[in-house]
Amino acid sequence: MFHHMGIGMAHALEMLLAIQAMQATVGGTVRDETTGLPLAGVAVTLTDLNRATSTDADGRYVLRQVPAGAQHIRVRLLGHAPRTLHALVPPDGDLEINVSLRPVAFPLSAIEVRAPVSMRGAGTGDSGEFPDRASSIAAVRSNPLLAEPDVFQALGGGEIVMKPESPSGIHIRGGSSDQTAYVLDGIPVFSPYHTGTSFSAWNPDALSHVYLSSAVPSATHPAALSGTIAGVTRTPGPDFRAQGSATTTQTRLTIDGPIGARGAGYLISVRSGFPGIVGSRREPSYLAGNAGDWLAKMEAPALGGLARLLGYESENEISTAAKADRDVGNDSGRNLFEWHSRSLGAEWRREISTTALRVLGWSANGDASALWRAESSQLYLSTNRRDEGFLATIERRAGPATSLAGIRVERSRTSYRVESDSAALSWRLSARTPVISMFAEDTRPLGPRVELKWAGSVAVASGDLHVSPRAQLRWQPSDQMSLSGSYARLHQFAQSLRNPESVVGNVFPADLFMGATARKVPVARSDQGIVAGEYRPRAGVSLGAQAYWRAVNGLVLVAPREGEPFMTHGFAVGAGSARGFAVDAAISTARYGITGSYGFQRVRFENGDSSYVPDHGTAHLLEAGVIVQPTATSSIRLGATGALGRRTTNISGAFEWEACNLRDRGCEFRGSPHQGGQALGASALPGYLRIDLGVRKHWHLAMGTRDVVIEAFGTVTNILNRRNLLTYAADPSTGEPVGIEMRPRAPLVFGIDWRF
Repeated sequence: MFHHMGIGMAHALEMLLAIQAMQATVGGTVRDETTGLPLAGVAVTLTDLNRATSTDADGRYVLRQVPAGAQHIRVRLLGHAPRTLHALVPPDGDLEINVSLRPVAFPLSAIEVRAPVSMRGAGTGDSGEFPDRASSIAAVRSNPLLAEPDVFQALGGGEIVMKPESPSGIHIRGGSSDQTAYVLDGIPVFSPYHTGTSFSAWNPDALSHVYLSSAVPSATHPAALSGTIAGVTRTPGPDFRAQGSATTTQTRLTIDGPIGARGAGYLISVRSGFPGIVGSRREPSYLAGNAGDWLAKMEAPALGGLARLLGYESENEISTAAKADRDVGNDSGRNLFEWHSRSLGAEWRREISTTALRVLGWSANGDASALWRAESSQLYLSTNRRDEGFLATIERRAGPATSLAGIRVERSRTSYRVESDSAALSWRLSARTPVISMFAEDTRPLGPRVELKWAGSVAVASGDLHVSPRAQLRWQPSDQMSLSGSYARLHQFAQSLRNPESVVGNVFPADLFMGATARKVPVARSDQGIVAGEYRPRAGVSLGAQAYWRAVNGLVLVAPREGEPFMTHGFAVGAGSARGFAVDAAISTARYGITGSYGFQRVRFENGDSSYVPDHGTAHLLEAGVIVQPTATSSIRLGATGALGRRTTNISGAFEWEACNLRDRGCEFRGSPHQGGQALGASALPGYLRIDLGVRKHWHLAMGTRDVVIEAFGTVTNILNRRNLLTYAADPSTGEPVGIEMRPRAPLVFGIDWRF
């Protein structure tokens, strides 16, 4: 029995070997029928056997061990008509089948692809190292609290206070506006403010990111007590690009592209704005004037690294009615304000292995002037600041550790002059303030989840030595959570002589700097401590909280001695303190984005035996916004701003104010407001609440090989028509305080953006 079974198995094995021997190899080349060129990636399928392969870069395909007999071969490639071939495969050997495919156009159904909505703090590259802030320009554009993109306003909320409806400065953790420094690609910029509905004098189309460094500011930045706002210009592209905007408040144009074929490029942006563009020329209460800015950059490879040249300029000219009486005609005179800023700089960078070298030189100029019709006389103001400087750094990286050392040399020349038409008043101040700083910074891990960052600088200024230590310890108990504690001592060698308590700052926000070597102007010093934590449970979700305290000494205070918008009779030297906490949250998904923040602070300035809460010392600040994208080309935005615990200094005399809006055709400012001996910060303002609603829609148009994007938008502000107050002024007939109302329910802005 076993003998017969063995014979049967032997016969079965012989038959199996015979069947395997009756198999062939099928191969060939697939080409384009029109061009004759081989096609790669073509799917070749034996449909009867459910076997497939694809062609290589030369259009060749191979199918091995194909059973003999009739077989069906399916040949397919997107963009070509498919073919099905009938082949009679021989028992063995090779069968070559070459195929040509005819190109055809296939209509494809639309595919909607949605990236997460860019929100500050919720996207990659937008969070920075909390509690510092960073925002991409994409996040600035999608901020639901903004009618138009503004890189300064996009940083607001929480511990960052800005006066609503007016560009009167940025206040960081209770600091005055002149305690914030500004740099573009590392080059200092003075008073980069416009007025009206445009706050920042930096064209957002020309920037890629904006950063706020305030917890442990780098010593490479200018000396400032509160922190530094740094704008980073975008890198020129390999092809020509252009984008711009035309709205009811401004026009913008930005172009960039390559220069030659060796990696050089250029970027040019211009912007012109006019807050009273639709205002009546017959009504003197409307603001008159114009504002604009430009930026130009060129970069190219040089000396094994990258060289960059940058120029920037901002100009503002504003006039307002000098009298608040309605029966006074146009010949009553105007208050005139001008401020300009110009910066030029050159930078060279090079990386050699783990070492980076940087050399930067600059010249920065800021000047302001005013013709102010005060109660007793007509005042003329002229002020100027001009800085030249040089910075050199060397940075080394060793794994997760980074060390930096450098020197910063700068000379600041400041002048300040106030005169009256009666020659009874004359103030002339000037200063030359050279500052030489040597600094070092180091960041290194102390363990798998602990990092220490420390920095220190020694500055020689005003004949004294100023030491500024700072440090931050960061701990990550998990991949989702980060906790930090930081301390910084900072110095500032120039302070502003503008009166920040005057409501004139709503139209004249320029900083009027005077160097520390001038008469009685001290070097200001700030000590600051921050405890912060950030939690990111998943991608697109961020929650941050911080608590802080600040103490400032050597603070120039104009308001205790002065009721005019700038110093005319002297200033006081005092101190300031601030403490508070803030919470920030952001959520980003493919269809919506949410942002929210809450800030609480207690701010007080002291001068001798007296003290007061400054105008920016809002106790409670709440901001929240949501952006919804019902389609991939449209969005609806809802933003709300609330404030409690605002203080103001009453104005003696009549005054009229209204922030820019289209219903009332512009911005109104009538009168020459003066404090008139009123107690600083003595009056409490009612709670502020404003809700804005905006819509955007864009379209794609084909223009040759270019994709042209056109976007239309509009925003209605204060949709609840709430009566918000700016300050109180005395009624001319009764002397009783009357609330000065802010923006009513009205269209704020509408316009068109474009890019290609």
